[in-house]
Amino acid sequence: MLLWVLLLILGLLSRQAAIAKKSVVEPRPSWTPIFEGELVTLTCHGAGPFKPERAWWYKNQQLQEILPTNIIQTNQPGEYRCQTQGSTLSDPVNLVFSSELFVPPELKTTMSEPIEGTPMILSCETQLSPQRLDTKLHFSFIRDGTVITSGEKKSHVLQIPAIQTKDSGSYQCEAKAMTQNILKKSNYVKIGVKIPVSQPFFNFSAFRAQASVGDVVEFHCEVLRGSFPIQYQFYHENTILENKIAPSGGAASFNLTMTVGHSGNYFCRANNSFSYQFSKNLTLSISDPIRSQTNTAIMGITVALIIIFILTIVVLVVYFKLLRKSGRSSAPSPHRISSISNLQEPVYSNSSSQKELMPIYGNVNPVAENVVYSEVTSKEHGKEANNTKKLPEIKDSPVIYAEVKQKPQSRDSKKTNAADGRQNVAENYENAKLF
Repeated sequence: MLLWVLLLILGLLSRQAAIAKKSVVEPRPSWTPIFEGELVTLTCHGAGPFKPERAWWYKNQQLQEILPTNIIQTNQPGEYRCQTQGSTLSDPVNLVFSSELFVPPELKTTMSEPIEGTPMILSCETQLSPQRLDTKLHFSFIRDGTVITSGEKKSHVLQIPAIQTKDSGSYQCEAKAMTQNILKKSNYVKIGVKIPVSQPFFNFSAFRAQASVGDVVEFHCEVLRGSFPIQYQFYHENTILENKIAPSGGAASFNLTMTVGHSGNYFCRANNSFSYQFSKNLTLSISDPIRSQTNTAIMGITVALIIIFILTIVVLVVYFKLLRKSGRSSAPSPHRISSISNLQEPVYSNSSSQKELMPIYGNVNPVAENVVYSEVTSKEHGKEANNTKKLPEIKDSPVIYAEVKQKPQSRDSKKTNAADGRQNVAENYENAKLF
């Protein structure tokens, strides 16, 4: 009986000794949860006061490595065990890593299609775990795979004061916990910068801005910048003539057959749903050949009539002036009247002999106004007849006027003028014989 009690005591002591020699795994940090990316330090404690010289590490019941130290670091989840010299295999320690340190960030923008020149804000939004609100995060912004801000930037906001065309692209942001070396990226956001249309260039094919009725004129409108699609509108004064759409940008044009009513101002308008611009005005003149010919003929006739009227007035003025002058010149002077009154009736003899009429003439005002007047009378040749006989009435006046025009001459030529005067008198005498 006593022997059995002794054996029982020895068994209990040997069991306690075996329990005391089991290895122990100690994790640091010891709190939970452990966040992804964080390193966990595992220490293997053996039996006895001495530091173990070698340790066997197991993960998920599989031997991983044998190290000359009892400490390892890991960031991988799983079941860990260890064993040192002089100790048995330890109990398992389960490492569970959580992603509640901060959620993956989300990239947000004020607009996905900003207009060129306007401000835009991008923000990288995330949330820290309630257990780790003191974690410091740094943010980076990436466009088309290229980092455009430093990873040391603490602000989660990116401000672009005036976005440009070059800023278009695919954006992404990163959030990084520097102490835990945890990096998480956001989704992709496509940003396309919209370009307002520039002022369009407008022209037409008419030479010198003139065309005739029936001509076909091509109108052309084009912008050099602007997001697609672009709509063009062609105007005559304030009336829309044509609408054109350029899906891929570029220019637009159309043809128009001219009529008289198409004279006036033309311009075009370009828009791309969020902006528009008007071109400068161009003036086009349309002429009608038939009407122009008619107007030309009417104008020619009018001018001809005016010229004829003016010439008629001139002729009439000259005519009446000459008539008035001739009237003054033909009026008998007092000297001429007295000379005529002193003339006697021609006396004819009753003899049967042939009678010869002798002219008697006298000059009246031979010098006045360069005109010489001659007065011619007839007498019987020889002696005067005693018996007078009245001549038959002659309708034509026996007085002959001869007009002699003279040029102005000097005093030295007066004698010559007198001789010319006598010659004219003689000619008048010869002419008088005819009567």
